[in-house]
Amino acid sequence: MRFFKTLVLAMTMLVSVSSQAAVESYGTLLSGSYQPATDFASLSVSGTGNVYTFTLTAYDLNALFTNKAFIGSIAVKVSPDVKANTIAVSGISGGVTNLAASNGGGPGGDWDFRFVLGQGANDRLLANESVTWTATFASNVSIDDYALHVQGLTKAQGDSAWYLNSVVTTPVPEPASWALLLVGLGVVSSMRKRRA
Repeated sequence: MRFFKTLVLAMTMLVSVSSQAAVESYGTLLSGSYQPATDFASLSVSGTGNVYTFTLTAYDLNALFTNKAFIGSIAVKVSPDVKANTIAVSGISGGVTNLAASNGGGPGGDWDFRFVLGQGANDRLLANESVTWTATFASNVSIDDYALHVQGLTKAQGDSAWYLNSVVTTPVPEPASWALLLVGLGVVSSMRKRRA
């Protein structure tokens, strides 16, 4: 009986400290006129509280849109609402060198802020590139939704469009969570052997 109590305690600790990572694929038209044949990007988000790490990966935009297509920004909805000047962006690596939070943007006007990916013609998230960054909010937030803005489309494609995730997100434990679980199970096993 004591073994099971200890196991339940270890599992509770794992759940309480584990950070969740969600991966979403994008390709569902939200605003604009062009629907690509398949998903064109994925966004991985991990973190809790006020610190989140993002990795955005563009697939073959050239084949799905046009050779001038790029992902220009990500509109974000959070609870409670925040302003861009309360978000610090750090640790940028990958396809763009400049990434910042900005007020406004997004289709319909009901998005809290947006991440702007790069600046100018030489700093854009292009086909088969990815970018990783960390956002630190001034207070704890819960991120509700994202929309990706694809720009550089042809006139026939409508010049630009916004897209939502097309795959339901599934939180998965991060490697540190699995390691913590294994350590906890090892401790429980050692305690059981000592009692025997």
